[in-house]
Amino acid sequence: MAAQPSDDEVERWGVFERRFSAPEPERPLDTVLTVEFRHGERVVSAPGFHDGAGEYVIRFSPDAEGTWSYLTRSAEPALDGHEGRLRCVPPAAGNHGPVRVAGTYHFAHADGTPYRPVGTTVYNWLHQPEERYRATLEAVAGAGFNKLRFLVFPQGGGHVAHRPDRFPFARDADGRWDVGAVDVAYFQALDRAVADLLATGIEADVILLHPYDQGDYGLDALSEEEDAAYLRHVVARLSAYRNVWWSMANEYDQMERPEDRWDRAFQVVRDHDAHERPRSIHNWIDIYDHNKPWVTHVSLQNGFAVADFGRALLYRDVYRKPIVLDEIKYEGDIPERWGHLSGPELVHRFWVATVSGTYASHGESFLTESGSLSIVEGGAFRGESPPRLAFLRRILEEVRGVGLDPIDKWDDTTHTAGVPRVEYLRYLGPSAPARWRFALPQGVTGERLVVGDRFAVDVIDTWEMSVETVPGTFTLTTVERNGARADATIELPAGRPLALRIRRVG
Repeated sequence: MAAQPSDDEVERWGVFERRFSAPEPERPLDTVLTVEFRHGERVVSAPGFHDGAGEYVIRFSPDAEGTWSYLTRSAEPALDGHEGRLRCVPPAAGNHGPVRVAGTYHFAHADGTPYRPVGTTVYNWLHQPEERYRATLEAVAGAGFNKLRFLVFPQGGGHVAHRPDRFPFARDADGRWDVGAVDVAYFQALDRAVADLLATGIEADVILLHPYDQGDYGLDALSEEEDAAYLRHVVARLSAYRNVWWSMANEYDQMERPEDRWDRAFQVVRDHDAHERPRSIHNWIDIYDHNKPWVTHVSLQNGFAVADFGRALLYRDVYRKPIVLDEIKYEGDIPERWGHLSGPELVHRFWVATVSGTYASHGESFLTESGSLSIVEGGAFRGESPPRLAFLRRILEEVRGVGLDPIDKWDDTTHTAGVPRVEYLRYLGPSAPARWRFALPQGVTGERLVVGDRFAVDVIDTWEMSVETVPGTFTLTTVERNGARADATIELPAGRPLALRIRRVG
């Protein structure tokens, strides 16, 4: 019962959606719908999903301009054999496509625009009252963060003041979750959250599983088969949104599951994701083997890694993938050691991560009026770090290349990152010296410095958010195997948290 072909227009990397009606089955997730999208000789197969009241949905994000045709496949006759066309047109302004790994350790959008993650975390954002949900969205966008980490399943236990109004599944007669009986409104709220972030230019780091149930709901005790059914449904719903990232779990090692079960969960997501969105997993104590091929980038919890120089960059050598330190402790006022960093200390750790060639994520653990934490319920930011991190993001977006890499990781006591012979960033720490003698490290990879290279220098105050250009330029007079110097000394405001940006000119 093929439908008449029709042309639908969708921008490149936008979302094409089509809905089909079928008799409402007893177990909707048991009805499989797949769609073959064809562009020339290329065929992409994408899963559909049940969306309640006898409706099944397909979503697809075309990555090439021109005409695509599609054909549905299903054992259910009402869903089988529908065909049609869509016309993919150039992307609208601001649509740079999905984020991919670039330059081994960094990220870029599909059109080549570099993406430098400076994100934040609000775990229970999805499960808050509408007013707080909106306030959080506005706060994240207004602060300049470009990625938000949040949970699909609700968080339980302490510091959770607001309990969710809905749950992802219905319960069976024995009180167990019936994963086959999806609460459509619950997952439609998830759709909306991802779409709202997309509209504000924010990547959605979707945390699929977590151990923070604390016995309240039992959603952390699903079987492996139930997990797989849930994961297939979420991937089918969200994969077409270009801003989606998959985080398999937060603190995965707190969940009592063997490592090979996590491997298989990763593979379920990979195999059902027609759009190949970024995939990772977050740890507590034990670190997952991020060298496995289904992991696109590394998501880590390790505050110690950026408490001082020279630590975080070691992860780059181990994994040869982008390193995102998604938990480096939080700015806050609670007694727990992970939740009471000062604003200056958190900003310092971000800069250490930056000159290590890695990335970091923000979070706030201030105790709120409800007895919850800001990292749980969201709302307006309370700390001093967000504007300073927005400033750091501006500095990162001015980098002349895909990203900053350590220049000489073998023995560079200055911990300078950059793009060899193009741009250098040296963070002097929270208390800079009174002067800096012009010197640059010379690494073993990339373009080599030569005598006569000229540079301009910017002095960056990481707390006051200022950039002051030092008058004149500086010419290299000495170039050796591991370093280069100019005959110049630059006076600095001693004791300030400073970084130096050194750019070649001419």
